[in-house]
Amino acid sequence: MDRRNYHLDKKKTIASKAFKLIKNNETIFLDISTTNIELAKLLAASDMRVVVVSNMIDILQILASSKSITAIGTGGTMFKTVNGFMGAATIEIIKQYSFDRAFMGSCGIDMTDGTITTLGVEDGLTKKAALQSSRHKYVVMERDKFYFNDSYKFAHLDDISGIVTDELPDATIVNAMETAGVRLI
Repeated sequence: MDRRNYHLDKKKTIASKAFKLIKNNETIFLDISTTNIELAKLLAASDMRVVVVSNMIDILQILASSKSITAIGTGGTMFKTVNGFMGAATIEIIKQYSFDRAFMGSCGIDMTDGTITTLGVEDGLTKKAALQSSRHKYVVMERDKFYFNDSYKFAHLDDISGIVTDELPDATIVNAMETAGVRLI
């Protein structure tokens, strides 16, 4: 199954909310994420002037069509399964930047300890580097992912500014997010 078309309506909703957070002349990071592909489409169709750094080839190809966006690829070790770059070389490039905003994909949140997860160490370490280089840090994820997590913990709720989601989770999770100081968008 092609993940890009899975829950496409929800991804478009999330991308639209994330797009509204971006301001002209910012430098942003778009992580490997099918939701960020939709965000890249919105950016490319706009007349915003931003610098976008990404480690996902799909995103860079979409942004290449825009005259007002400077798209920068990280390079590094290519992972064919996600059509993007991860690992040590990618991390070294990311560390050289200062991002106004980073938008990170996630496999889910482990609500027992407030950790944000992904499927593997290379992806997790790459995400962690982007978060450390960013002032405003957002996770873009569907509501369902509040109830699921994966094996590698790349961040804690304390490490992020907000979660951009298609709809709010149940009241228990909303309260936990408020307590953690995480804005739900």
